[in-house]
Amino acid sequence: MNQDIQQHILALHAKLERLDGDSLDPGTRDSLLVLLNDLTRLLGAPTADEHQPLTERLEEVAVRFEAEHPAVGTAVRQLIDALAKAGI
Repeated sequence: MNQDIQQHILALHAKLERLDGDSLDPGTRDSLLVLLNDLTRLLGAPTADEHQPLTERLEEVAVRFEAEHPAVGTAVRQLIDALAKAGI
């Protein structure tokens, strides 16, 4: 896995861990963690078709988090940018 992408994934995980449990509903947090796990799994053996839905899901997550949790929204956007730079 591209080291830059791996660092963004780890940073996003860390930001999620620091969020106050009351400020983020468990379903949203779980959805994002599943998405990150999917990303990690797909980057092990990627195909072009697998990435489009994943990047679209990341974009939706970024939009949802930007208002209430800007640090998480920013981290998701940075991950999207790293994926784009890697051609994913």
